[in-house]
Amino acid sequence: MNTRVDSRMIELVHVNRSFKRADGQTVKAVQDVSVVVEEGEFVCLVGPSGCGKSTLLQMVAGLLEPSDGGIAVAGKEISGPGRERGMVFQKDSVFPWMRVIDNVEYGLKCRGVAAAQRRDIARTYLARVGLAHVERAWPRELSGGMLKRVAIATVFANGGRVLLLDEPFGALDYVTRRQLQSVLLNLWDEGGSAARRTILFVTHDVDEALALADRILVFHSGRQVDDLAVTAERPRTVDSLLLPDMVAIKRKLLAHLGLEEGSAASRIAASHEAGV
Repeated sequence: MNTRVDSRMIELVHVNRSFKRADGQTVKAVQDVSVVVEEGEFVCLVGPSGCGKSTLLQMVAGLLEPSDGGIAVAGKEISGPGRERGMVFQKDSVFPWMRVIDNVEYGLKCRGVAAAQRRDIARTYLARVGLAHVERAWPRELSGGMLKRVAIATVFANGGRVLLLDEPFGALDYVTRRQLQSVLLNLWDEGGSAARRTILFVTHDVDEALALADRILVFHSGRQVDDLAVTAERPRTVDSLLLPDMVAIKRKLLAHLGLEEGSAASRIAASHEAGV
């Protein structure tokens, strides 16, 4: 029986993660991060390369252990990967020796789900991502965008309540990326707010974060430096990204990334370029 009485799905408490480089120096990839993500929230992690976003995601996935601090999912401290957490990586993670439908079924098969049931579930999610017509195809026969659809179908089919996506659309062209953002949001919102999975989504793309997120957590040098609520109604169109509230959030994000004119980071970058 589930005795949880609060809505916290992911909780990080004073989490740190350090690495030893080959030269013996210690790199602090994540520094004293404390975050609570509510059940059903869609949270994007934004920041420059090397700021600790992917490291944080891998710790929530159980693929890395924190050096210090604790991480809990659904009130239970994690000690490794678990089937309640699904992950989509930046690089394609399908098995090339399996047909599309077998890839989508694989996690269900590992959990002992009966063959007929897992086939029905896999077909349902392939249809929802627009790939019902290629269920018997090999991964090598699919485009990059189609492979991402397979990955999304797979992670939803597996039934985890927490989905972790590490720049899944970063290598795709603009049109395909926008299409897949819609596919992801439609699956996430299917069944209404009570049925939503909890999503952590790493991205470098400010507009992508604005289009997808309920909240945007900003990281720099391993630390969380901002937590921005995005309250615009969905679906968010190109025009909605031009609303004053959205433009204000975008300016904050660009300033954190050193791309907004007049920001401290951009002034530092300019001085380096000028040789000062």
